[in-house]
This record gives sequence, structure tokens and C-alpha cells, in this order.
Amino acid sequence: MTSPDKSLQAISARTPLDMLEASAGFDAIVIGAGASGSLAARLLCEAGLKVLILDAGWRAPFFTEPFQQATAMSIARLANPHALRFLPPRVIYKGRQVLKALGRRRQPVQSTCYAWERDPAAFVDDLDNPYETAEGRDYAWLRTRKAGGRVCVPGHGRQYYRFSEREFDPQDGLSPAWPFAPEELAPWYSQAEALLQLAGTQEGISDVPDSEIAHALTPTEAEIEVKAKIEARWPDAPVIAGRFAAPPNHIEAAAATGNLHARRGALVREVLAGTDGRACGVAWHDREAGKRMEAKAPIVFCCASPLESTRILMLSRPTLADNPIGARSGALGKYLMDHILVKTEGIGPGLPGKPYAPPDGRCSFLPRFDRAIDPGSWGDRGFGVQLYRTPGDGDRSWFTAVAFGEMVPDAANHVRLHPTKKDAWGIPSLVIDAGLGTRDMAMTKVMSQALYELADLCEANLTLPPDGPATPGTSAHECGTARMAARPEDGVLDAFNQCWDMPGLYVTDASSFPSQGFQNPTLTVMALTARACDHAAREKGGQLAPTAPEASAIEDA
Repeated sequence: MTSPDKSLQAISARTPLDMLEASAGFDAIVIGAGASGSLAARLLCEAGLKVLILDAGWRAPFFTEPFQQATAMSIARLANPHALRFLPPRVIYKGRQVLKALGRRRQPVQSTCYAWERDPAAFVDDLDNPYETAEGRDYAWLRTRKAGGRVCVPGHGRQYYRFSEREFDPQDGLSPAWPFAPEELAPWYSQAEALLQLAGTQEGISDVPDSEIAHALTPTEAEIEVKAKIEARWPDAPVIAGRFAAPPNHIEAAAATGNLHARRGALVREVLAGTDGRACGVAWHDREAGKRMEAKAPIVFCCASPLESTRILMLSRPTLADNPIGARSGALGKYLMDHILVKTEGIGPGLPGKPYAPPDGRCSFLPRFDRAIDPGSWGDRGFGVQLYRTPGDGDRSWFTAVAFGEMVPDAANHVRLHPTKKDAWGIPSLVIDAGLGTRDMAMTKVMSQALYELADLCEANLTLPPDGPATPGTSAHECGTARMAARPEDGVLDAFNQCWDMPGLYVTDASSFPSQGFQNPTLTVMALTARACDHAAREKGGQLAPTAPEASAIEDA
């Protein structure tokens, strides 16, 4: 299947420059071609709307950046596990060390991501895209600009889980309920899952409600073994198959309708408003044309990723005299969350059964493992663990366990525009002021204890001990900063992800989340996007067309 990147490049090449600024404009503009943006483009195109998708992703001509591009390609090739078949391990190790040192000169933050080596060119250049953090409050803002989103970066976990009723309506008073009944999202979860063609199992567990599974997995002998060990030690700890999928190409499906147009290298600055205060278009810096450009549409979907979308909102004003969109609620830029991340790695004994190289995403998942390891302590917000055991050479295996804990929403965790600093294209940079609170830090100790005990159970000798939380941002599951709410006084967006202050503008990435849950946010982002697209299409007198399931590359073991 063609990659989303190649599909977007082909559509962009077929979109004339003069069409972008034509007075007739488009029915809808989508900002960002990641997991939510590419899905929005697809669904709106299938509903019959003429759509322009603007994406910041850009590959400069090789002759303009020969050193950076050659280095990135070399790192990715040496980091590919298949390289072990052709090169001695010592050569690979030495080569990676040298190339990583060179690549980190321009990507000191992005190179801290575990998946950076596999595709450095997918991540932004930190020198061209600066940001600042508050003193003593480090934050790793990991940014990819790749069609299809982070799930298209090799090595990404590709996990998809529904939120439970508890996530939508927490009873601990630490965050408000989401502004709709949980059952309202169920059909949109189903639609997203049908498009993903999920692999996994149905378990009937309330913490991770069952999804529509296209590929029911048969557990391997190694998975049966670890499940039996865990449940024997902690009888109340369910162990399920991780739900995962290969990334679908929504761009290709949108293009098949004949309604999609695209522009790559479009660094969006602001959403434009008409005299009636409604969204009427988008302004961006165009990297190829080297100038500011504008395009018109009565519907705008902002799907640039949480902090990028919030920066766009902060730079957008219905009129010059107005405050930024969403500012009247006091919530814009506030309540930044990222999963509390604790990780461990090690070397374990050989695994039972035939050798099996699992696809990206296959793992054992322990939802709300905090209830087993520390019963009754964490109420509505806890953590889950993704457990990976991969066959190694000889009688060894590779052990990885990653715990993701829910961060409590806190208005003190916020972003704001830098008063003077700008990126390479003149767009104001962000200041990120966020950190783990007292409750969050207390949870990390329990998460670390859990991973030590799991490693001991799996007889793993640890090479990376779980001795503390990763820098906030490292999980790349950032949420919040443009939360939805039942009233405009309480949030930036309404129950359909539409901006209270600018009708016609929808924000459907994870910036809309009032709270985070312990689950990976991607499936909920997709469900919210599908629901918002239906709302936007109905506002124009149409509705979403049914979507057909797609072929998937996932195979059973």
C-alpha cells in the first residue's frame, strides 16, 4: 500500500498554486495530516465536501541540505533491525554512535525519542523550531511532521483502546466530566475501529471496553506463559492482548473521491474569521513559495497536534480588537497533560515456542495494573503496563515494559507565546511550563515498583532500570490546552469540538481532552474527529457516507 507521505506528495503536486488562493475557496480546510487530520480529510471528502489539507511536513531538495539528509538516511538504515542480517553488530553499533552524535546537533530534543533513529527525517529540526521551558520544568516536545502522524514512524507502539465511562466522567473531583454522555461516542469508536482493522481480542473488561476486532489473535506460547505467571502472582490483574493496527492511508482514500487538494510545507499561523465572527479561512507561511498565503473555507479542522493547535488558536482572533480564540474561558493553553512514563528494558531467558518476530504494536497489556500492585490507592486514575518480550539470539530474549500513568489536569501546567522568540519562519515560539505534581510523583514510585516486580517475574536482567519518571513530554501523548466543556465559560470547545468563540472551527486532536485516562489517546482522537466531521457535514446539509473496512497487513501468529 502506498504510504500516506507519498499520497500527500502526489496530491500536493497536482494542486495548482493559484487554486489555493482562489476567491471561491474550499468547503473545508484541514490543518495537519496526522492521525486526526488525515481521517478528517477522508470523511469530509467522502461526505462530498471539497477539502484542502495543509501539512507542515516538508522534505527540502537534497542539494539544499545534503549533510542533514544524508545523515538522517544513514541513521535510519543502521537502526533498522534488518541491518543485523547484513552487517556485523560491532559495525552497526559504532556507526550508529557516530551518526547519532551528528544528527543530534540539529535535533537535540527529538533525538531523545525512542523512535527517532528509525526515521530522523520525520521529526522537526529543533534549531528551526525552538521553544523554551520554565526554569526547573523540563519538557521534551517531540514533534513529527509526517503524513499519517506518529503512528507511521517505525517502532511506534500503535496501541488503540477505548476510554471507559470512568474516564469520561471521573468521580474524584480532579477534573470535570466530558460534555457528552459516554455512549454518544460508541458508534464513532466503531467507525474508527472498522477503518483501522484492529488486531487483538475481546475481553469484557470495563477499564478497556471491547473494540471491534477484525483480526482475532491467537496467543503465542510466550504470551500464554507470561499471562499465567502474572495472573498467578496477582489474581486480580487482567492480562490482555494489546490492540494494534498498521497505519491506514486515509489520504489515499480521500484522494479517491476527487475532492481532495493538498499543500505540503504549509506552516499554519492563524485561522481567519469573517465579519460575522465565523471561521472563513487559514493563513500560513508556504515553504516552497517563501511567502504568506491564505485560503478560504467556511469550515476549518485544526488537527495539528495539541501544542501546535493551541499555538494557532493563540495567534487567531475573530477581529483585531478581540482576544485570542478561547481566551474568555481562561482555559486556553492550560491543563497540559502527558502520560507519566516509566520504562525498563533488559535481557531475559529464551522464550517457549517457535521464534516469532512480532509486528510493531503486538504486546501484552495490563490495564489498571495499579489496582493489583497497590490496591485502593489511586481511585479513578491509575496506570497500565505494556509488556514486550521478543526472541533474541540463542537462549536470550529482549524484555521491555512501559508503564503509562494518568497525569492530573492542573491549570499550572500551561503553555504561552514567547514574547520575542520566533521560529525560522517568523511564527512566535511557545514557552512550556509543565511538570509532575505531588500525586503524579507518588504514582511514579508505584509504577517503578511494578516494573521491577514484572522484570523479576520474567527473569530479566535489567539494562535500563525503572528508577524514575521520564521527562514530561517523552511519552508523546500530550493532551489538553484547548479543553472541551459544556459552557463557553469553562472551556475552549463545545461538545462537538467546535470553538465556542469561532463557529465553523473544529479542533479534534488531543488538545480537546478535559482529562487523559491511562489509555493511549489515539483511538479517542479518531472517534472525536469522526463525530465532529459528521456534525460539520450536517451543518452544511449533508452527512458522512458509510465507510468500508480496509485491507490490513496484520497477520496472526
